[in-house]
Amino acid sequence: MPNYGFAIDLRKCIGCHACTIACKAEHQIPIGVNRCWVKTVEKGVFPATRRFFFPVLCNQCDDAPCARICPTNALFKRRDGIVDLHGDACIGCRACMVACPYDQLFIDPNTHTAEKCNFCANRVENELLPACVSVCPTECRIFGDLDDPESEVARIAQLETAAVRKPEKRTIPKVFYLGADESVIRPEVAVRPFLYKEGQVLLRPAGSPAPNPSRPGDARVDYDTPHANPWGMDMAIYLLTKGIATGTLLVCLLLPLASGAPSALTTLIGPAISLAFLVLTAFVLVVDLERPGRFYYILVRPNWRSWMVWGAYFLTAQGVLTTSWLVAAALGAETVMNILRWPLAIVALLTTAYTGLLFAQGLARDLWQGPQSTIDLIAQAVAEGAAVLLIASTIRGLPADAALAPALAITLAIALAVHLVLIVFEHIVAPSPTTHHELAVNAVRRGTFAPVFWAGAIGATFLAAAAAAWLRAPLPLAATAAAALAGSFAWEYIWVAAGQSVPLS
Repeated sequence: MPNYGFAIDLRKCIGCHACTIACKAEHQIPIGVNRCWVKTVEKGVFPATRRFFFPVLCNQCDDAPCARICPTNALFKRRDGIVDLHGDACIGCRACMVACPYDQLFIDPNTHTAEKCNFCANRVENELLPACVSVCPTECRIFGDLDDPESEVARIAQLETAAVRKPEKRTIPKVFYLGADESVIRPEVAVRPFLYKEGQVLLRPAGSPAPNPSRPGDARVDYDTPHANPWGMDMAIYLLTKGIATGTLLVCLLLPLASGAPSALTTLIGPAISLAFLVLTAFVLVVDLERPGRFYYILVRPNWRSWMVWGAYFLTAQGVLTTSWLVAAALGAETVMNILRWPLAIVALLTTAYTGLLFAQGLARDLWQGPQSTIDLIAQAVAEGAAVLLIASTIRGLPADAALAPALAITLAIALAVHLVLIVFEHIVAPSPTTHHELAVNAVRRGTFAPVFWAGAIGATFLAAAAAAWLRAPLPLAATAAAALAGSFAWEYIWVAAGQSVPLS
């Protein structure tokens, strides 16, 4: 069985875009999206300028992160090494888009499912070359079997001068470039004064290098067709609602063990709030899908390598156990509640933590990597849960527990302090491990997200933590809790958006 790969000699590419048009015609790709395209970068100052063309296509990675994160096995690797897609199994979650370090997946506006280059598998199966190879006028594209030592593509792959995109991601890409200038093969190197896309002039991506007036000859991107951010405000709302759902439950289950006897707030009201926000979380997740009618595919055809699948089962388990807890509490069955307490706490903790592991599977986004994100999500959930319970304790008509309020305030202050320490250390104190991470952090600290970061994620959170440590009056504590929720949501929005702000192509 062959192991197909590509080699592209950039010294021959003339930027004619014949490959892009042939691909669109072969696969009926709609206007506005592309399976492959040609990026253009310029260097120097007129008249001493150079232009580089860089054909971009799927790398058919041997260890494909898109297939690993896909919750329904819609993406899979064929025996010939091509990573292909079952459109009928795709639910349109866009997880593959945040996982691909090469920006090679997109949502087809006609089918509302993911789409990508598959080396024209339909043609290859009939012993034809991919469409882009057939039309290339300079024959700069070479296609063949990487396992055949006699093939030209295998010979090129063995050359020291052959380069691949982002080898540090360890995806083992199978597209090799000859004559690649650093400015085209590394998207975080070239500045982007503006973004030109199919006749449009768009704003520069927030996390891209900014032009330096003192270096007018820096490499600059003249043409590119990157895709829109896969996850947006809906994902930030999901983080908030899930944090409230899991954090409220954790506080209700564990705080009475340390502060004394349980009350109606922690046995009935808090778990009921948790269940309501859990249902809201599930609703947000389903509505956000491009194909919401297929949401159940996650449960019936799961890819157990994807943390999205584990999350779906954790959410379901928490819903079932929380409902059982509420029924037992309504009936006064304390024995059943004691049996449920620790399994429910463990499931709530797993439901909180899985999102950090899911975001870490977004291999393309360096800001999301590392265990600190998972720890931070747990701290935020506890803070959000304590904040919601403080607000609930002041609502007229609901049974209040004056003795519980100080414990909730201290819990809120500690959780917010842990959250602040984590984001200050990673995004202000610690050096960035990669250029990609540094660009994202710069966008947070000094760029587009700076006002929300300093005023909301840092300022509001710090004031809420300080107030929760000192205040004890119910209404000021409720206002403090509201500020804590606002600061937490500000950070969740920034974390999602800034992580996707650095160009990938």
